[in-house]
Amino acid sequence: MADGKFLGWHFKNKTPLWFPLIVAALMADSVLHFALLFTVSSWATTTRDASHSHRIPFRDGVNYFVDPALGWYLDARWIGAGLLLLLIVLLILNRRNLERG
Repeated sequence: MADGKFLGWHFKNKTPLWFPLIVAALMADSVLHFALLFTVSSWATTTRDASHSHRIPFRDGVNYFVDPALGWYLDARWIGAGLLLLLIVLLILNRRNLERG
């Protein structure tokens, strides 16, 4: 199991650098999004002011206001989807370097 064959697929030669980089970026983005949204009630404000102008609505009816740059990141669901799509496209393009374990 230590050689990675339990996963079913592996690279014939050395694993290319782009694979762990994209997977690490995808995992970091997911963890950061979940952590920020899970803890938003402890660091965001419920009233709008000059520095917290971006509204983040929640399903329970509470609206939190955050910095616009952070609000842009929290609204940017396309980052995770784009990284996943990039990973799939690169795996398809490099399918000759993959083999079933």
